[in-house]
Amino acid sequence: MKLSIAEGLYLIALDDEEGRLLAAAEKTIIPGLLSAIVLEMYIQKKISLSGGHLQVVDSSGTGNGVLDKVLQKLHSGTEVVEQIKELEHNFKDIMVDLNSLLAQRGILQKEKTKLLWIPLSERMDNANYAFEEEIRNNLKAIVFKSAKPSPSFAILMSLIYDCNILEEVFPDRDDLVDAIKVAKDMPNSPILDQELSAALLVLKAYFGK
Repeated sequence: MKLSIAEGLYLIALDDEEGRLLAAAEKTIIPGLLSAIVLEMYIQKKISLSGGHLQVVDSSGTGNGVLDKVLQKLHSGTEVVEQIKELEHNFKDIMVDLNSLLAQRGILQKEKTKLLWIPLSERMDNANYAFEEEIRNNLKAIVFKSAKPSPSFAILMSLIYDCNILEEVFPDRDDLVDAIKVAKDMPNSPILDQELSAALLVLKAYFGK
């Protein structure tokens, strides 16, 4: 995936027509984004996961400003869910950071609605839909063609389900039924190692509450 897992999740969580966060994701998006970042840190070997606890093993930069901010706030020895809860207090504005990062890359574009000269509202338009389209196509291939997901896409699909926005990718009811079956079982995918599977299962239980 050309974008970070968190960036992919955020693009799916934005209503393409309204340019705002989907209502279904309002309560889950911040912990969802932070979960995506923490698990990406594992894929990038910045942290290790053992017995449900994370350990920072490499604090050097990733080249992604949003990921680096989160990496500097991780605490070794913390359980995954407790770490996510702790991060939520520090990154309530993480969507603002993602808006800026994606705008810098030319993927999102900020637009303001005005009445005469008075700003009324602000929205984020998808200026380069190719990135989101590629993500959607890969997710659909996993469901409909039994394509083997990468660890990043396995995490992304599991978190899209946890954040209650799977219907955004699979609006057809019959397609959604198939997608739910795949997404619910994604933490058990053989593409994931034991530690990553365990972390996704713990997070799924957390989001389920």
